[in-house]
Amino acid sequence: MNRARIAAAFDRAASALAGDDATVVAARGFLAEVRAQLGRRQRIALAGRISSGKSTLANALLGADLAPTGALELTFNVSRFRYGETPALTVHFTDGPPQHHELDELRRLAVRAAARDDELRALLGRVDHLEVGLPDRGLADFDLIDTPGLDSEYRADSANALRWLGRSAADVTGLSVRHASRADALILVFDRGLARTDADLLVDFTRAGLGESGPVTTVGVLTKVEQYWPEHDDPLAQGRRVAGTLMGTAEAGRLLFDLRPLASLVGAGAALLRTVDLEDLAALARLPAPRLLAPLRLGPVFAGRELPELPVPRERRAALHARLGGYGIALACELIRAGCTTLDELRAALGERSGLASFRQLLREHFASRSEVIVLDRAIRELRRLTGDPRLERAVAEVAALEFQEHAFGELATLRDHYAGRLAFGETETEDLLRITGERGRTPAARLGLPVHADAAQLAERARARSEHWALLDAYGVHTGRSRVAVRRVRRAYDVLLHEISGRQAAGQRR
Repeated sequence: MNRARIAAAFDRAASALAGDDATVVAARGFLAEVRAQLGRRQRIALAGRISSGKSTLANALLGADLAPTGALELTFNVSRFRYGETPALTVHFTDGPPQHHELDELRRLAVRAAARDDELRALLGRVDHLEVGLPDRGLADFDLIDTPGLDSEYRADSANALRWLGRSAADVTGLSVRHASRADALILVFDRGLARTDADLLVDFTRAGLGESGPVTTVGVLTKVEQYWPEHDDPLAQGRRVAGTLMGTAEAGRLLFDLRPLASLVGAGAALLRTVDLEDLAALARLPAPRLLAPLRLGPVFAGRELPELPVPRERRAALHARLGGYGIALACELIRAGCTTLDELRAALGERSGLASFRQLLREHFASRSEVIVLDRAIRELRRLTGDPRLERAVAEVAALEFQEHAFGELATLRDHYAGRLAFGETETEDLLRITGERGRTPAARLGLPVHADAAQLAERARARSEHWALLDAYGVHTGRSRVAVRRVRRAYDVLLHEISGRQAAGQRR
């Protein structure tokens, strides 16, 4: 997008807000706040029911053991993870200024307390969200928001903890919805069991007002698929079958861009492996596979019993099992036998086989590549709240005009029309639309449906041909209404890409 044009639009909007009366002073402040958002990173929120694996997924994406996980560490607070040069923890309250704490205190402040500490209860009852700064490269492109859950009912022990905090299930759901709705993009998390409550989550998600942008800004994750093992030798394959079943429903297709299976415990544990873990896994890998798998398939036996026939002591086996699970240990040993000899090699291979690496790529291709226009789109929607005064409406009009000046907004609107079923395109035209707008990959070759090794001349030839094809569709009036607008936007997308390719060719020739 043209940053100079965007800056000029905000400058004109500020100029339209002349005067010192309370209305325009407040509006200028609001405009400044919205403008400041344009330089920030995209915010991606994790939403789902309690115990669906949100926090384990957060840890996997962070490559750290920070988000509280497990039934004994149920959190009722929102945790926002952002990039920072040094580790930091800031507690934001509902009724006072934020407080800075040591990062070591995160777990104490994030989870329900076992002890009935009145001072801690008073503190936790006032928390709006926790902000964690981390020098993690995975947070360079976006902030990650882990929400408590969208549940209306809790188990007895969880309900008791809520009562102790002076909160209700509705409070926690409301907190989750409020922070998720402020995010620019959403990851909807499903437990691999896909019980009725998980399927109903799609409906609840819409009712809560979180399905507004649909597949353009929402992807799904089917977590905990490692638990399909040992019944299924390849739990990711089983996860893909289950995900495919859900994506075949009309509601999922309308809300989710994709639903990816993920062995989240394996992905989270891989980044935390130490040298001693590699040594223990290598010792286990030297066993004949049947001798290892027999106790491993009986998780509590492998982790809890003294088994002198295994070369790793019980305590370290238990630690490995807690970190990777039975499937993760079996997979790690398989990878070591196949040639992974260093920690870095094993971590990378486990990331690939857990589904984490491909999910990170999905986030980069689907969210990060469109983050700027998504943030600006949200900013414009927030500015439209300024009404009731001609000066306010002129200011909003200056910024809202960017929707017609910037091609990226047209692409975004056309994609929303497509996912909402408002376009009358056939299968071939639809695939062309999705390719050129980057839904099938962001490289020029991917957007043109060409092999990755295609040269600039081939790219330019294909872009020119497709632009001419869509120009003919427009000229002959094959489509009307929204579909005809979409035709023109697709043609424009090919023209923009052709211009970029030609510019690169010219720059290469000058060198």
